[in-house]
Amino acid sequence: MMQREKIMAALLSCYLGMVIVSTWSDKLQAFFEGKKTVANTWIAADASPATIKIVVFLLIVALVAAKADIGIGRDTALAPIELLAYSFITGVLISATVFSYLPEATQVTIISQTKLVHFLKDYYTFWLIAPVILIVFVTSRRRNH
Repeated sequence: MMQREKIMAALLSCYLGMVIVSTWSDKLQAFFEGKKTVANTWIAADASPATIKIVVFLLIVALVAAKADIGIGRDTALAPIELLAYSFITGVLISATVFSYLPEATQVTIISQTKLVHFLKDYYTFWLIAPVILIVFVTSRRRNH
């Protein structure tokens, strides 16, 4: 059961991280450029927008996934194949999101040097909705049995 809870917490923390980054990235960028203050504090750092987005996203994912106690469906255990599917999709979603925050020139350079990374960018929309599709499929399959 613990594996299922951790995987679902990581999956949900990905979406939460994306929302927070999309909402707060401009404000955080202004703070790190010294243009905004928080509690009379400002930082004049030379952090790129991509670095700020990636760090905030990964911090949210790590904190929420580590601390979340999700009790949905504690009475059902995931089959090993379902556990692998959730784990795979969560890992790809995290990777695709981090990749999407990189500058375009960096993305092009990485894609030109690998054969698989382009799938992160080319199918980003799919990676965003794949967990929802998996949840709907697994839940409806369980109810039918």
